Amino acid sequence: MINLSIDGRSVEVEPGTLVIEAAKKLGITIPVFCYHPRMKPVAACRMCLVGIEKMGKLQPACATPVAEGMVVHTQRPDVQKAQAGVLEFLLAQHPLDCPICDKGGECPLQDQSFAYGPGATRFAEPKRHLHKAWTLGPMVVLDQERCVQCQRCTRFMEEIVGDPVLVLKERGAKSVVDVADGKALTSVFSGNTIEMCPVGALTSHPYRFRARPWDIVQVSSVCPHCPVGCNLTATVRDGRVMRMLSRENEQLDQGWLCDRGRFGYGFLTAPARISSPLIRRDGQLVPCTWDEAISAARSGLEGAIGILGGGRLSLEAQYLLARFRDRTDGAVADWRVGGQHTALAPAGQGRLTDLDQAGVVLMIESDPKTETPVAWLRLRQNVAHGRHARVVAIGPRTEEGLASAEVLYRPGEGASVLEAAVAGKGDPALVAAVGSEEPLVVFWNGYDPLLYAAIAKLVEGRQAKTSVLVTGADANGFGAQAMGLVPKAGELPASGLLDAAARGELDGLLVVGTDLLRVAPAGGQAAAALERTSFVVVADVVMSDTAELADVVLPLAAFAEADGVFVNMEGLSQVFEPAATTAGVSRPDWEVFAQLLGDEVTLAEVRDQALAALGSAKATQPVAQGAASQTLLRWPTLYYRGVTPEPHLDSLVPDQVVEMAAKTARALGVEDGEDVALVDGETEISVRVAVSSHVVDDCLVVGDWPGSSRLGAGATIVVRERSV
Repeated sequence: MINLSIDGRSVEVEPGTLVIEAAKKLGITIPVFCYHPRMKPVAACRMCLVGIEKMGKLQPACATPVAEGMVVHTQRPDVQKAQAGVLEFLLAQHPLDCPICDKGGECPLQDQSFAYGPGATRFAEPKRHLHKAWTLGPMVVLDQERCVQCQRCTRFMEEIVGDPVLVLKERGAKSVVDVADGKALTSVFSGNTIEMCPVGALTSHPYRFRARPWDIVQVSSVCPHCPVGCNLTATVRDGRVMRMLSRENEQLDQGWLCDRGRFGYGFLTAPARISSPLIRRDGQLVPCTWDEAISAARSGLEGAIGILGGGRLSLEAQYLLARFRDRTDGAVADWRVGGQHTALAPAGQGRLTDLDQAGVVLMIESDPKTETPVAWLRLRQNVAHGRHARVVAIGPRTEEGLASAEVLYRPGEGASVLEAAVAGKGDPALVAAVGSEEPLVVFWNGYDPLLYAAIAKLVEGRQAKTSVLVTGADANGFGAQAMGLVPKAGELPASGLLDAAARGELDGLLVVGTDLLRVAPAGGQAAAALERTSFVVVADVVMSDTAELADVVLPLAAFAEADGVFVNMEGLSQVFEPAATTAGVSRPDWEVFAQLLGDEVTLAEVRDQALAALGSAKATQPVAQGAASQTLLRWPTLYYRGVTPEPHLDSLVPDQVVEMAAKTARALGVEDGEDVALVDGETEISVRVAVSSHVVDDCLVVGDWPGSSRLGAGATIVVRERSV
C-alpha cells in the first residue's frame, strides 16, 4: 500500500492509483472534464492540475500515479489560478447558449465556472461559429461550438466499444469532433457519448428541448429489455418519462447502457398503449370496466387452458400467475413462447463479474452483442484491456467481432460437437477451450435442449472454474422459470399447447405480455391456435396483433409505472419503482393476476412469497421444446427484441436480410446485396441477400423481425426479376 497526504490529510491506497482517485477516497473533489475512471487518462483539459511538493510544476491529478510520501495540495493559490485560467480559455470560445442548451442546469462546465472560474473574462473578441444541431447519427446531435475537446466521446468509442467512428478532426484551435469520413454514429452504444459529454455538445434527439433540470424528477428503475438488468434512472416530467440515464452498478453494467435500454421508452406513451380493459361484443373489442373484464376472464378460463408468456412480467406477477395455474384444473403454463428452452444455467450458474477474470470464453449459438449488449461490452474490456481472454464461437451462425476462432455446424448438431470437444476430438481451438485450465465463461442462448445436458457435462468435467450465462430473450425469463411457469412432467410445452389449440382441443388461452403472432416460432400455427380457441384473454402493455384477436384484453402498467422485481440472467433480484403516470386505468401486473385469482393481497406479501420461492428454486430441466434442426433460423435482432413498439428506435432498425454462406448463395443463384423474396406457402417477405462467412453452408438466417415467424423450415428463396 502507498501512503500519501492530500491537503494535510493522510490516505492509504493501492500502488498505481491516480492522485484524483486517492482524493476521492478522502472526499476531496478535484474538477475534471476529460477524465473518466474507465478510460486511459489523457490529461487533455488540464482542469485537474494540483500542486505536488518537490515537483516544480503543477501536475494533472488524472494522470499522475501516487508515490510513497507524496504531499498533494489542491487549494494552493497557484492551483486556483491555474483552474481559473483553464476555465477562462474554455469560455473564450464557448457560446452563451445556457438558456436553450439541454445541458443547462446540470452542466459540469456551468458548475465548475461558478466554483473555480475567474468570474469575468479578458477576452472580448467575437466567438467562433461552427456547426450547430449537427446530426451525427439517428440518436445523437452535435453542437460543435460547445465542444471543449475533452475527447471523452472519441475515446469511449475507440477504447470501450472498439468502433472509432467518432474522431477529432483538424488540429490545434481548429479541432472539432465529427464522425469519420463516410460513416454515421450508428453504434449500439452511441447514447453513452451523450451522457459522458461534460457540456451540451452532444445531445439526444428524443430528449432535445423536452425538459429542464428544475422541472423533472429522477426515479430509479431497471431496464426491461434484456436479461442483464442494467440499472436506469428515469427522468420524469409531469408524469411522463422524458429520458433514461444510466445508474452505475459495478457488478452489472459498469455505468453503460445500450441504445435499446437508453432510448427504448417511447412505447410508454405510444398510441398502441392499452389504457382500458376491453371485451368483445358483437365482434368488436369495446372498453369495459375492470369488474366486467375480470369476471369475463374468470368465466372463460375454465377447463383445458394454456397460459403462454410471462417472461417480461414482474416476479410478483409471475408468482401469482403460477398460483393461478395451480388452482385451475386443466391449466398448463409455459413462458417460453419464443422457442427458448431454459433461462437457467444447466450447471455452473455464472455472474457477470466472472467475465472480468475469464481466460477463455465460449459462445454457444449465442450473439451477446445483440442479446445482452452490456455483457458483451464487459467481455470486450477483458479481451482488449484485461486478461485478453480467448473467445471461441460455435453454432450455425457465429458472433462477429471478438471471436478468435469459430466452429460452424448445422442446426441441431451443437450437442454432438460440444461432446466431441470434451472428449478431445474435433476443432483444435474448441478442444483447447473446453480443456483449458483457465477460468471459462460459457454464453448460451438457451434454445437447443440437446445442448442443456452437453453443457452440464462440460461444467461437471472441468477442474477449473466454469461459469454459464444464458443470454435468452426476456428480461425476467429467469424469474418466470424459477416461479414454475414451465410445464410439469407429462404436460405439453408451448409448442404443443399451440398445436393442441390449433386443433381446437383447448377451451381457453391466456396470453401474457407477448405477441404470439410475432414471437412464436411458427406464426401460422399461432394464428390457427388463436382462431380455433373458443376464449382468448390477453394481458399486455400495448395493443398487438394477438390482442386484436382476444375476447378480453387486460391492460398492464409498464415497468416504469409500477413497483416490481426483475431477476437478471445471473439470478440477481432487483427492485424497480414507479416513475410515470399509468396509461388510463391500466394496473400493475401483479394486481391484475391477484384479481384474477380473487386473492386480497398486498404487494409486500406477494413479494416476500415470490422471493422465498426464488431462493428455493433449483435449475431443474424443463420439458423440452424439441431440438432445432431446421435450415431456416431466426436470429435475435436488438431493436426488434420484445413485442413493444419503440418509436424512438425506428430509425435504428436494420434492413431485413437473409444471411447465407457464399456456397449457399451460389447454389441458389443469388448474389450479395440482391433483393429476393422468402416464400413459405402464402407468406412472402422481401429481403436482401447478405453473404457471410459466419453462417454454415445450406442454412438461411433471418432476424426476428415482424413476419419472420410466419416462415417455416421449408421457406424458399425466389429471385426477383433482374433488370437487363
